Amino acid sequence: MNAIILAGGVGTRLWPLSREYYPKQFIQLDGPSLFKKTYERAVRLSGPDNIWVVTNDIHRYLVSNQVEEAGSTLDDSHLLVEPEGKNTLPAIGWAMQRIRKNAPHATAAVFPSDHILGDAALDQIRAAEPVAKKYLVTFGVRPTSPHTGYGYIRPGKKLATGAVVEEFREKPDEKTAKDYVRRGYLWNSGIFLLSADCFFAELKKYQPELFSALNEGSGPEYGALESISIDCGLLEHSKKVAVVPLEAEWNDLGTFKALYETEEHDGEGNVGDAAYLSARNNYVHTPGKRVGLIGVDDLIVVDTADALLVCHNREAERVKSLVTRYNKENEPR
Repeated sequence: MNAIILAGGVGTRLWPLSREYYPKQFIQLDGPSLFKKTYERAVRLSGPDNIWVVTNDIHRYLVSNQVEEAGSTLDDSHLLVEPEGKNTLPAIGWAMQRIRKNAPHATAAVFPSDHILGDAALDQIRAAEPVAKKYLVTFGVRPTSPHTGYGYIRPGKKLATGAVVEEFREKPDEKTAKDYVRRGYLWNSGIFLLSADCFFAELKKYQPELFSALNEGSGPEYGALESISIDCGLLEHSKKVAVVPLEAEWNDLGTFKALYETEEHDGEGNVGDAAYLSARNNYVHTPGKRVGLIGVDDLIVVDTADALLVCHNREAERVKSLVTRYNKENEPR
């Protein structure tokens, strides 16, 4: 089995910790970075010679350096550097193209580089390999709350492992999310298991232009490709998609709210080195600075050398909108 690691994202919802030139997957908040943990997990699944990393030019050296820090090396032919980001389907397609050249009937697990994932998932991914011969496999997480920041998957007809996907649903409002949880929907984890045979057959059917671009040479001409996710471009159209419940620790760490949920809390629910007086459920990250919070709840306070973020926990998803505003104003991000 091969492993594909997607390492080109910027993680704008974790600004100002995650920056364009040093995004969240490479940050070492508490121990090894998320990318390094993902790489080490991929080694346990596939071995170092069967790992493929898709990234962009400004992050290629971060990838190489952190692979070396993990005690390994990544062959240059396995480091795929996109000239421009085109979302997940072209990135996965390019990696699958290279894998198929080496092994026409190979299978590959696809990992985002910025997720927390327990090692128990590895055996479940291996167990799903027979399903991937006939289906595009996505892994679903059983919801622990009616989360509005995740996409949802509706399982249908049961298979020997997992179930056929009946439908994908985009990020819902809270009322709809509660209904999804009640009806047994799963969170879309963004982790996939793909066989080259099934992937390219479905790609040819639903994305013929991308299929042709991937078969024209050693690598696609990125400038001409549509920017599209694997969910929107392939999984939501294909009738050959299966979902396997992921019975393991998982968090996509997409927002400070998610980061808060993974950290150790004090008796009042606070996270971070600060003095708290009548303050509850706050997240503070202000290295080297003395901070005090008095009479406030559910705040996120993040300070870096050149930026300060203060927001309410329930507004954590809107940090991306703030970064978009800075981009339009040509402010450094």
